[in-house]
Amino acid sequence: MPNENIPRHVAIIVDGNRRWARQRMMPASLGHKAGFDRLKEITRYALSECGVKVLSLYVFSTENFARDPKEVGYLMDLFSNNFRTIADEMNERNCQVLFSGRREGLQQRVCDAMDYMMDLTKDNTSGIVNFCLNYGGHAELTDAVRGIVSEVQAGTLDPAAIDEKTVESHLYRQLPPVDFLIRTSGEQRISNFLLWQAAYAEFYFTPVLFPDFDKGQFDAALAEYARRDRRMGGDTKKK
Repeated sequence: MPNENIPRHVAIIVDGNRRWARQRMMPASLGHKAGFDRLKEITRYALSECGVKVLSLYVFSTENFARDPKEVGYLMDLFSNNFRTIADEMNERNCQVLFSGRREGLQQRVCDAMDYMMDLTKDNTSGIVNFCLNYGGHAELTDAVRGIVSEVQAGTLDPAAIDEKTVESHLYRQLPPVDFLIRTSGEQRISNFLLWQAAYAEFYFTPVLFPDFDKGQFDAALAEYARRDRRMGGDTKKK
């Protein structure tokens, strides 16, 4: 596929792990493990082989804490232990690992793993994988507003100077806008994910459960993106 048809920033709502397990009469933990294995494959493929520059992955929302405590505990184990293997591989491929979301509410071992992964890869330049963990779009915008208000109160920011760039500078991460947002599992909503960044994103909803979302499925999604006519409110096609 020509480089101009490859989205620079792809965001994926990782969905369907539990349903994948239920269909096979397995515990939810095995579905999450299968989803993690697929996550490693897609991260490697998108950044190293497809030419995607930024990959944002919605792996745990602020609302997911309402799930069964045992399931949440398993996911925290997965994040604190297994996700380090992704960082090691991304480091070998000169890719940076970032996290977006609130640290409050996360166990210290998870925060320590996050810090390790980000520090290990902080100087890498070939691509970025951004894990959205304990993330919510409303929470991100709320935190951005709080940061702006604090600067106004401190006298370091003129209220009259506040514009879109000001808001963007107070988001969790300063990354390019999302070009292409993928959701697996058949749900057709974005569930509070990257609300500001995805304002002009192309959406792609597939019934495929995430553990089955392999390279071929990702290629099919990219092919659909290449067929889209992105006018961004104007008359000229943009990529």
